[in-house]
Amino acid sequence: MNRLKILLLSLVMFLATCTKIEKVYVLPERDEIVDALHEVISSDGVFSIDGFNDGAAYFMDYSSSSLGKMTFPDTADYDIDDIKIGRQITQVFDTIIVYDVKWDSAYVDIKYRFKGNLKIVLYDIVTDSTVSSVNYIEGEVYDTTGYNIDSMYIDLYDIWLYDTTYVIDTTTAIVDSTVNWSYEDHYSAVDSTTKSFSHRTEQKAIFLRTGNSNNAAKDWKLKKITPIVFKPIDESFTISEVKLTGSGNATDVDIFNNDTADPLQTYFIRDSLPRLDYQGTLTITSVAVENENPYPEEPGELVMAHFGQGINVYKVRKGLSNSNDDGKHTGSLTVDSHGTQIYRLFIDAIDYSTIFTRSGAYNAHIWMIPYQVP
Repeated sequence: MNRLKILLLSLVMFLATCTKIEKVYVLPERDEIVDALHEVISSDGVFSIDGFNDGAAYFMDYSSSSLGKMTFPDTADYDIDDIKIGRQITQVFDTIIVYDVKWDSAYVDIKYRFKGNLKIVLYDIVTDSTVSSVNYIEGEVYDTTGYNIDSMYIDLYDIWLYDTTYVIDTTTAIVDSTVNWSYEDHYSAVDSTTKSFSHRTEQKAIFLRTGNSNNAAKDWKLKKITPIVFKPIDESFTISEVKLTGSGNATDVDIFNNDTADPLQTYFIRDSLPRLDYQGTLTITSVAVENENPYPEEPGELVMAHFGQGINVYKVRKGLSNSNDDGKHTGSLTVDSHGTQIYRLFIDAIDYSTIFTRSGAYNAHIWMIPYQVP
């Protein structure tokens, strides 16, 4: 019996000397991890839609600075420069963030819903310099005495049939003691309308656990993000391709939406986002739009690029051109700001029936790509 006790004691001591003791890391409570991830999502500019909002209707190309000053170029490279257009976001009223937390990684799906108004003002240039009185409309009949309206608009766009607003921009001159109105080289508003919109967006992100301090805010880092994709309002009108280049050390970006590619599976490394050079050029080499019901004919859509950080901070909006009428829009803009903040490029396609018809429902498709401008 004593020999058995000695044998058992020796076995226990042998096992104790051979056992490797590992430090046990305690995973923080899931709620603590989610709170830490949510703090990053709430503060990192890659998750923001700032810069998409216009606040009011403007001619197609404009820029805005921290001084609140709007500037406009002398010329434009698109065909519908006789309009003002702009969105005003009024409310973000639905936010859904889904967290799939593993031991060392977290997969996050961020969805926002917001609403607002799209304002459209149709313009024409009145060329008669001595118009003394203007009667624009009686019922649905236009009195065009004394000034020119491009008949193309009347022929193509039924917005003219439901006119509501006229704002005449004039100067006065005294000729032979008679007051005459001078309209030469002045834009005059001919019609305006406002259409409400509601957008849903989606973006995906991947976080990695990089430490074991039991402090979620320190241990979890944002690794990758996708573009923000505004869900199509109508599947017959979608962006299918965006190709971007730039001058100097700029990063080339190609994103596709087709049977084999999905922008929500296209990830950017957070610490090495696409880059643009300060005072360099961003070139939109191609934005392809699938438009199954073009109005009034091909291509049937307006495409704009919004770039910057936000209205009255730094923003440039540029209308793109479709010179080949093939649904592929191109253009470029100069980057006149830089810093550590995130810059956002919104590729914004709007159906012509939204702009030029009263009956056409709001229809648009938008992608957002984040940039750094060191």
